Amino acid sequence: MWILITCIFLNAFIGVIFKLFDKYKVDNFQAIVVNYLVCVLTAFIVAEGKPFQEHIFSQSWFWYALSLGCIFIVAFNLMAFTIQHFGLTVASVFQKMALIAPTLIAILIYGESSNTLKWVGIFTSIIAILLLSYGGKDDKVVTHKKRHIWIFPILTFLSSCIIDSVFFLVGHQNMSQYGDLGFITLLFLSAGFCGLILLILQLLRRKTQVTFRNILGGIILGVPNFFSIYLLLLLLKQGWEGSVVFPINNVGILIVAAIFGLFIFGERLSKVKMTGFILAILTILFISLA
Repeated sequence: MWILITCIFLNAFIGVIFKLFDKYKVDNFQAIVVNYLVCVLTAFIVAEGKPFQEHIFSQSWFWYALSLGCIFIVAFNLMAFTIQHFGLTVASVFQKMALIAPTLIAILIYGESSNTLKWVGIFTSIIAILLLSYGGKDDKVVTHKKRHIWIFPILTFLSSCIIDSVFFLVGHQNMSQYGDLGFITLLFLSAGFCGLILLILQLLRRKTQVTFRNILGGIILGVPNFFSIYLLLLLLKQGWEGSVVFPINNVGILIVAAIFGLFIFGERLSKVKMTGFILAILTILFISLA
């Protein structure tokens, strides 16, 4: 349980870091590219210099990690576009709704246990996410947006579904001692490589400049980002059911993020968000007791 709690807090802390990026004018894309490289370095330190097994190309998760790294870059850009054109509310809802994918895969395909209480918990988790993501009048209005750009929040949802589902599927692979580290090391290496190529192209076209502030931001982001994924995979490897881990993890992140927002940034919870906060707590109880 402590691993799951730590995972939730690390993910929420990442949200705090991104809010500070906005305050201190850190370039998100540059910081995220550096973050991927820091994640790779962290993996080597955790694995004492040997994150990969022998014959890495024959590992069952090799192509999952390689392709998922590229999806990370795509998902980030989709999320950025969605925030820019639809606001934080819509972007957050479409991203967090992705918990539906691995939860349903766990129950319908892998035959993990399900009962009325668990299904109620899954349903209430979705309602809680919608309520907690509601930003009220401060969020950007999308009523006058052209219909065709609605494809971007939809793609944000689909890319998040793919990422969460792949994490779940890899957690069910038969991995040896360093299998998890090998997977996430290759994942971040792939993401960092793809991001570095895009960054170099931007530099060649003189569309951006690398600054120490952006590099420092990436370093600060990298370590908690690495462990947020490593601990999630560790939970699945230890036998936690995906239909339990993903709803609790996603809802828990929103709860802790709401607390951080209140005490660190002075963000007050509206009646709607307070309702979602209470409902989220009930969700965790429903799924945990199911």
